[in-house]
Amino acid sequence: MNRQKNYTLELLKLFASYMVVFIHVKFYGELGVAIETLARFAVPLFFLISGYYSYQIKPEKILKRAKNILNLSILAVGSYTVFNIVTFLLKGKVGRVFLYFAKYLDITKLFKLVVFNVPISAGHLWFLLALIYVYLVFYWMTVSRFNEKAMFILSFLLLGGHLLLGEGLSMVGIRLPLWLVRNFALMGMPFFVLGLFTRKHENKLHTIPNYALIILAVIGGAEAVISRHLFGRNEMYIGSMLILFALVAWFIKYANVRYPSFINALSGCSTYIYIFHVMISSVILGLYKLFALHYETSIVLQNIHPIIVCIASTALAYAIMKKKQRKT
Repeated sequence: MNRQKNYTLELLKLFASYMVVFIHVKFYGELGVAIETLARFAVPLFFLISGYYSYQIKPEKILKRAKNILNLSILAVGSYTVFNIVTFLLKGKVGRVFLYFAKYLDITKLFKLVVFNVPISAGHLWFLLALIYVYLVFYWMTVSRFNEKAMFILSFLLLGGHLLLGEGLSMVGIRLPLWLVRNFALMGMPFFVLGLFTRKHENKLHTIPNYALIILAVIGGAEAVISRHLFGRNEMYIGSMLILFALVAWFIKYANVRYPSFINALSGCSTYIYIFHVMISSVILGLYKLFALHYETSIVLQNIHPIIVCIASTALAYAIMKKKQRKT
C-alpha cells in the first residue's frame, strides 16, 4: 500500500474522537457508563494509527512530526490556560488564578508533568505530551538501528505491564494512581509499536473474515463492560484491545472505499475535536445556566449534551482546518 492519505483510517480516527468525547462528557446513568467503558479503545487507537503511519519513515520526518505535535501542545495548553483564567475571573475567584500558576512551581506536579505526561492545564492533553515522547523515543530507536524484533517484544512487555498495573490489580482491589498507568511508556509506546507491526503485516489482515472481527469486537465489549461492573473503572481493558484490533483490521480491509468529499473533509477534524471538546462542553454547560436550563436534573439534557458537544466540536475543528488551509 502506498503512503497516501488513507481516508478510511482517518474516519476511524474521527469516530474515535467522538468516543473520547463520550468518555469525558457522559450520557446519563448506566448507558453513559457502558458507552464510556466501550470507548476506552479510542486513545490507544490514536497511538496505533500514529505508529501505522510511521513505519519505515525517515528520521527527519519523525522529528518533524514530533515538532508538529509540540506546536499543537503549545496551542492546546495555551488555550486551556487562558480559558481557565477567564473562567476563574468570571466567577470572581481571582485567588484561584494565583493558585493555578502556583501549580507550575510545585515540584511534584512538575515531576509528574515531565516524567508521566500529567498536564496542569487540562487532563486529557496528556495524549499530546505522551506522543511527543513516543516520537522522540522512536527517533532514537531508528537512528540507533534498534532491533525491530526487540522493539516489538518490548512493546508487548510494556503493554502487559499496563494491563497488570491497571485492570489486573483492580481485580484484587488495588488501584494505583492513574499517572503510573497512563503515560507514554505504558500506553503510548506499546500501541505506537503495535501500529508499526500492523503496517508491516497489514496484508494478513485482509484474510480475516468479517464475521470473526465482529465476534472479536462483541467479546471485547462484553469483557470490558463486565470488568467495569465487577472491578470498577480502568483506563483500558483487555476487551478494549480486542475492540481496537477488530476496528483497525476492518478499516484496513476497506481502505480503498471512496467517500463523498464532505466526509473526507470531516475526517481530518479528529485532532481538534480531541483538543477542544472539554472546553466546549464547559462553555455549553455555562450557557445552560445562563438560560436557566437545569442540566443536573434533566435526563433529556444530559443525554443530548454529549451529542451537542460532538457537533459543536466538529464545527470548531472544521473552521480551524479551513482557516489553516486558507493560510497555506
